[in-house]
Amino acid sequence: MVGCGGGTDESASAAEATAATAARAVAVQEASLGQPANTTGRLLASNCFQCHGTGGMGGLEKIRGGEVSEVREYRDLLRQPANQDIMAAHAQGYTDAQIAAIIQYLQQ
Repeated sequence: MVGCGGGTDESASAAEATAATAARAVAVQEASLGQPANTTGRLLASNCFQCHGTGGMGGLEKIRGGEVSEVREYRDLLRQPANQDIMAAHAQGYTDAQIAAIIQYLQQ
């Protein structure tokens, strides 16, 4: 902000300190919740949490800790063109590598 003509060095430093504190708070919360460090899988799975609850532990259906074969079987079913539900739209948007990262995250 200082370079744009707004704020001061002090306000920029305060904003940086606030951001750093927030990042540490998230890390502490994740550690206390036993959240795994698989950030790619976590980021991709965050889309699932809109319906399946935080960390995949609630909402419409618990998805954390499910059997890998069930997840892959469901993914294959959803990728069939005749299936038009919201899960199909999500599943069709992921590559096999992304699905693997989501599964790995949910298995941790």
